[in-house]
Amino acid sequence: MGEYHELIRNFDKIRDYMRDFYIYGFKSRSDFTRKSARTYDNEKRRIESYMGEYMKWEYTKTGKNLFISMDCARLPLNPLYAAWKSKTFTGNDIMLHFYLLDILGKDSRLSIENLTDLICSRSGQVFDPQTVRNKCKEYADLGIIKAEKQKKALLYSLSDNTFNQLLQSAPGLGEAVKFFQGSVAFGEIGSFIMDNQRLENDRFTFKHYYAAHTLEDGILLDLLSAIRNSCAIEFVNVNESGTRVSTFNGIPVKVFVSAATGRRYLCLYKTKEKRFFNYRLDHIKEVSLKDFCETAGQHQTDLENNLDRVFGVSFGGQNRKEIVCMKLYVNEKTDGFILDRLIREGQGGEVLRLEKNTYLYTKEVFDSNDMSPWIKTFTGRIIQLEGTNQTVINRFYKDIKRMKEMYED
Repeated sequence: MGEYHELIRNFDKIRDYMRDFYIYGFKSRSDFTRKSARTYDNEKRRIESYMGEYMKWEYTKTGKNLFISMDCARLPLNPLYAAWKSKTFTGNDIMLHFYLLDILGKDSRLSIENLTDLICSRSGQVFDPQTVRNKCKEYADLGIIKAEKQKKALLYSLSDNTFNQLLQSAPGLGEAVKFFQGSVAFGEIGSFIMDNQRLENDRFTFKHYYAAHTLEDGILLDLLSAIRNSCAIEFVNVNESGTRVSTFNGIPVKVFVSAATGRRYLCLYKTKEKRFFNYRLDHIKEVSLKDFCETAGQHQTDLENNLDRVFGVSFGGQNRKEIVCMKLYVNEKTDGFILDRLIREGQGGEVLRLEKNTYLYTKEVFDSNDMSPWIKTFTGRIIQLEGTNQTVINRFYKDIKRMKEMYED
């Protein structure tokens, strides 16, 4: 029987539970079938501890359903950041952390041997020099301390780039951090700094704030590293219900963010199929970086050359180029904003004035199905809709017919 611990070693585990049960969610205890009920209870307790007042529940026919409820437009700080602050540590980790910073905080530049001796004398415990060296290397990689070579010895000291020193040179930096934590990817870094500096966000709230993005930031970091270093990748993709697991490989080219839904997508060039595909970031797990790809730059250029034909996230099926023509009635005296929308949101589609109050919008895309939601926002003004993908056109008229029948009743 597993013992319950508040802290976790593997972030993927807590991320999956948060998404499956509390964001995709509204599942009851009986819906949990992947592991034992006790495991579910442990994860539920852990997430309730992280989320506090944001955890809600309601009783339905299937039992007690749990979910996260929050008004993102009023959040001073994303409560999901708490998941990043839950990593477990050993007794040695915490002891070395405080002794190292205390000893090096007195303007000292010490070798591993001297550091180890001082830590042992103060703590009364015996540490292996290799253990201290590994911790120093970890902190040097994080920028907390710096390592300087003097003759044959490596001397360690505290880094000069502390946040307190940065605040002195840039007094408004604290306000910038408050804005950063809610406005861009990797906002959890700003949250860590605010905790350390005892800052509270009393200034900014954000419209269209997607709090769940922080659960994908670990994956995003791996993908951006691969794009920057022109590396191929292999990753595991899991569908929303968790019933289908697939492994894909290819060359990451770009990360898109949907202006409509806020979802983030990886644009991947698959060399076998010789074309681009988009994958949702919240479905991606376990990204592995592979070999350097010499053609990564060319794929970037190819994508930029084809972006004007991508209306949503799809690069289409076998018929790579589809044409959509929409004839609209627009009252030129009163509905000029409709023409503004066609130009602003039509992604470069051609707008022609056929006659007074009648306009024709034409666009070539990879997948006209992506245009359907946008086209339907012009319902009531569409005179005629035609296109090379007859399935999409028929579905549009079928939906309009059903809507008419519903409202007539």
